[in-house]
Amino acid sequence: MNVPLKTHFRKARLLSSLVAGCLLFSSAIAGCTSPNSQQHTDTAASTATDVAAPSVAGIQQWAVILKGETVHGLTFTDDGQLLYQEKPLLNEIPVSYVSDGTDTYAQQLIVSDPSPSGRFNIVKACEGSADEAGLCWAVFLVDRQAETAEKISIAKYGGQDWVQWSADERYAVFAESMEGVTWFVALDLQTGDSQMFDQMLAAIDLSSFTWLSDRTLQVNVSCDSDCAETQFQGDIAALFSQ
Repeated sequence: MNVPLKTHFRKARLLSSLVAGCLLFSSAIAGCTSPNSQQHTDTAASTATDVAAPSVAGIQQWAVILKGETVHGLTFTDDGQLLYQEKPLLNEIPVSYVSDGTDTYAQQLIVSDPSPSGRFNIVKACEGSADEAGLCWAVFLVDRQAETAEKISIAKYGGQDWVQWSADERYAVFAESMEGVTWFVALDLQTGDSQMFDQMLAAIDLSSFTWLSDRTLQVNVSCDSDCAETQFQGDIAALFSQ
């Protein structure tokens, strides 16, 4: 059975608590890292016409930009705006909210390669600057055609720096991992709705991800002889019909 994204996170309460504790006491405990700790590609400014080729399923180099920098035609301005070809998409980029009204705004952005058609990008807004630790709580879908940037909900901590687009670009698939467990989230690019596959899997080989059709996906599960299933298959149409 597949469940909505918010409901599914209750199942990961213990994992979230462990990660939260890690963040709170990272100054005292060596080796503590954010669940989004990955290698990114620092990038110099590029022109608005730059569109990268689709990435291999398991190898994606999302670009990190600081204020004043541009990638794939998207500019993170010195005053904290997100522009596409000089058009403002976001006048400010809040990352997290505090009950006392002290909001935290993005100090760096992590940007995916464009979708195969060049229409979409995923942009993560992060609390810390290049030399500071910080979570990327806010995630946005940039639609170049509509000239919009809409906040999306794909994972509590922003998900891995990994996305797959269906051939018709109706859906995108994301992966979130925590404490050795991985799960997949599908996003409807037309409505902005997201749903999480109920299965939580260990030892996923993201490089094995393939589309069996525009609505079905498959990925290998790396496990020992005791593993019941060596492949995971997901049906996006069935997921959103629940």
